[in-house]
Amino acid sequence: MPPEQPSAYIEPDISDTDSAVTDTTSTAYTESLRSSLLQSVRENGRGYHKYSSSTYFVPEDEQEQERLDMQHEICLITTNRKLYLAPLPEDVPNVLDLGTGTGIWAIDFADQNPGSNVIGTDLSPIQPSWIPPNLKFEIDDYEQPWTYPIKFDYVHARMLTGSIADPERLFRQAYENLQPGGWFELMDFAFPVTSDDGTMEGTAYETLNQTMVEGLSRVGRDGGIPNRYKALFTDAGFQNITEVRYKWPQNTWPKGKHLKKIGEWNMVNTLDGLHGFAARLCIQVMGMTPEELEVLLAASRKDIRNPKIHSYWSIVIAYGQKPLQSTTKAA
Repeated sequence: MPPEQPSAYIEPDISDTDSAVTDTTSTAYTESLRSSLLQSVRENGRGYHKYSSSTYFVPEDEQEQERLDMQHEICLITTNRKLYLAPLPEDVPNVLDLGTGTGIWAIDFADQNPGSNVIGTDLSPIQPSWIPPNLKFEIDDYEQPWTYPIKFDYVHARMLTGSIADPERLFRQAYENLQPGGWFELMDFAFPVTSDDGTMEGTAYETLNQTMVEGLSRVGRDGGIPNRYKALFTDAGFQNITEVRYKWPQNTWPKGKHLKKIGEWNMVNTLDGLHGFAARLCIQVMGMTPEELEVLLAASRKDIRNPKIHSYWSIVIAYGQKPLQSTTKAA
């Protein structure tokens, strides 16, 4: 494997990736563009998406894809196997899944709702090609203006933490692109990891979390935005707003069987994802050396496994409905 070239935390230039493509067919152009976007940006020994590369700090490589699919199972355990909590009608007509990742949620939803037309969007074209006939995936950045030719009946998003630069705009665009009576729902992690009894204080894992919080702040992101979701729904003009909160223990420290199971899964989820979560923020943004990061990660992994440290992820599910008679509040 050739040595990695140093790279900055900036968006790569892809203007020359399609120089050999003629305009003879849109299909050829699309396939060439997809091929260029499948070429990951290599940093820190990991692969990151090429499209809008500066807007998201987590990798897209095979290791991360496996973690995302495992995290999907944790979400299902949390919600008693429900893909959503909003009171949707059966076979809701048009559905949009923002930041679809591997597409696993969108595939499950399309399978369970064959009368729905589902679109999953992401910065990375990492979704499978064998999908339900009522589902399609598109490369798109939800932070850019939405240009869909239809209005949706349900907009879904999950685990967008750290990727939202302008939450007010996100909620406004969701509102504007919903049919009257349509629903917007998010499930997210309110970063950072914390504890209620002080057992995380002074640990290496707390230091890592604080460093990542500062890194997010420096690139214009707030990992705690999910704590504001209910207010953002209200300010955008939604009604019938509901918020549900959960805890994902960081390991098996809880006594209860259900939380202990979630903790067991989330410990593996975090250990598998820890380097990917931290590398860009700690090295490119915060200026740590790879060696300094590895030392901090090694100590953090011990904390993550330690049942005497009662840390957890704060999980927020919030949803709201666009009024049947639209107001001008979101305009």
